[in-house]
Amino acid sequence: MKKTEIEDIQKIRYCGNLQFSKDGKHIAYTLVTPDVKENVYLYDICVYNVKTKENKRLTHDGKNFFHIWENNTTLLIAAEKQKKDKAEPFEEKTVYYRLPVDGGEAIPAFTVNANVNQIIPAGDGVYICRILTDWNNTTPEQRKKGKDYHILEEVPFWGNGRGFVSGKRNGLYLYDANADSLTRLTNKYTNVASVTYQDGKILYTARRYKDLITMYNGLFLYDFETGKNTAIIKQGKLAIHQIAQAKEGFYFSATDMKKWGNNELDDIYYSDGKNIIKIFENETLAIGDAPMTDTFFLGGKSFIVKNEKLFFMAMEKSRNAIYQIDIKGKLQKKISFSGSISGFDTDGRNFSYVLNDTAHVNEVIFQGKEEEVIADWNQELLLDKYTGIPEYFQYTNHNGDAMDGWVIRPVDFDETKKYPGILEIHGGPRAAYGDIYYHEMQALASQGYFVFFTNPRGSESYGEAFADIRGKYGTVDYDDLMYFTDIVLERYPYIDKDHLGACGGSYGGFMCNWIEGHTDRFKAICSQRSISNWVADFGASEIGMTFDANEMKATPWSGMEKMWEASPLKYADQAKTPILFIHSLQDYNCPIDQGVEMFTAMKYFHVPSRMVLFEGENHGLSRSGKPKHRVRRLTEIIRWFDIYLKGKKK
Repeated sequence: MKKTEIEDIQKIRYCGNLQFSKDGKHIAYTLVTPDVKENVYLYDICVYNVKTKENKRLTHDGKNFFHIWENNTTLLIAAEKQKKDKAEPFEEKTVYYRLPVDGGEAIPAFTVNANVNQIIPAGDGVYICRILTDWNNTTPEQRKKGKDYHILEEVPFWGNGRGFVSGKRNGLYLYDANADSLTRLTNKYTNVASVTYQDGKILYTARRYKDLITMYNGLFLYDFETGKNTAIIKQGKLAIHQIAQAKEGFYFSATDMKKWGNNELDDIYYSDGKNIIKIFENETLAIGDAPMTDTFFLGGKSFIVKNEKLFFMAMEKSRNAIYQIDIKGKLQKKISFSGSISGFDTDGRNFSYVLNDTAHVNEVIFQGKEEEVIADWNQELLLDKYTGIPEYFQYTNHNGDAMDGWVIRPVDFDETKKYPGILEIHGGPRAAYGDIYYHEMQALASQGYFVFFTNPRGSESYGEAFADIRGKYGTVDYDDLMYFTDIVLERYPYIDKDHLGACGGSYGGFMCNWIEGHTDRFKAICSQRSISNWVADFGASEIGMTFDANEMKATPWSGMEKMWEASPLKYADQAKTPILFIHSLQDYNCPIDQGVEMFTAMKYFHVPSRMVLFEGENHGLSRSGKPKHRVRRLTEIIRWFDIYLKGKKK
């Protein structure tokens, strides 16, 4: 049987953005294919005929990154935006085409002279647009020519994957294709997030701020008939995340963040337009979430109303499912998955989703009376390849919590031999591992490593109390990981306890840095997109003043010592383990200084260390980075572990 190769990551195809036509007869979706030669991703549109069961690829040029149904037989698609320069990556126009699903060439529809990132047909040639605007003192003409400076007037001043964002907002507009005119519905300081439309009414969430962003937003309704914007929920009361309109009212998910902080789970509300009722008090379901993997590239819908009922995706413990709830709050689990989905759509009776499990990657599924595979673009890639099925077991931690753990055996496993083992630590921390294909882990297993992973305290979807490690970073979570490692070594005597590695990114990178200064049981560590100094991160990260203050229960002025006590950098003088740092230069979530400070400390204290920096990448390197960069990242990780866990030459 063939091994899973590092290079396989640049062969995986991704699917997402599934959309039923209004009559339910077709399903359109996006297919993403890595182009290794050009080191980019190609986006094309596919459509599935529910009646004939034909799956057809409609485009082949790789430039169709967006689609939406304009009617039952025609898709509205957007062409790839043209890159201009590093300072301003896209020109300020968005070109749309109409694409018939029964075949034929795309027909030019209209061009909006703006950077449109969402468009919704509203009938009679009118379209609702969410448009990126800039209110600072840089004119469109200056941006088109390019500039070599940035003016910062507010926080956050940069955003991961978005570059410098000071002064930028997503505004809400109406575009009239008949008159080629744009009408702005929100002011220049208002940033619009979610937008839905039904029967002449636009429901949207937005937050208005200047100088300093707020965690709270508002819910607003624009009525075409009256031309008025009405605040359904004024800004300052809730953090509203997902919305969906019904004919008689609307549903939304939100939290007041009072009990469990910024990352508190959303409750579900319903409004008939006059009254707002909380119909679901949530303690366990992570709405919209899915177990972590490096093989989900695109998302999709996760909060949909059909026939006056709400369907939503949520994760509970290590699995996600599709749930249904009505206006009276009656909750029902509609579809459970052995693996995980990243998004779905429904016509009210049938469902479609992209499924990943332990042996399948990005299968497009139609769920009617039975589950049917619409498309499996990665079938040949996994054929005759070793896929280590994660062996699940449950155990109890010191706190008495029921915990989930998994172990993947190495390729050609021989119980008479000893193998090095690697502890994988997820990000978040409010995230979770599950029964799902994870290429990085499969590549490690194919290189002869045992791979083991768990969801320690701080992980999502095990209840609010379990997830709440605010002010406790590096304590109960660290205890869980070390105890889990002990359990794995006891259950799997084939793992060589003297040749263990630890690997993780984001929060997992923080924990790798923490492990570096607190134990020498591991012989090699790989810390990615990490945190090392909470005090410095507060002012540099795009989420520093919100996430850090919440998670540390302190700021540099109210608890400098508390933040420093929880910073891995403080314990760098106790470090001994060879450590590899991987960071992206445009990671504004965990900025470059976090990795650099820890790397410098390692060199200062003569700890074997190496740092690999990626140009043009952000916090999503392992999941959405350029194909060649994703290969290089995995090559560096395996090389590092091979040197220090297998004794290979540098």
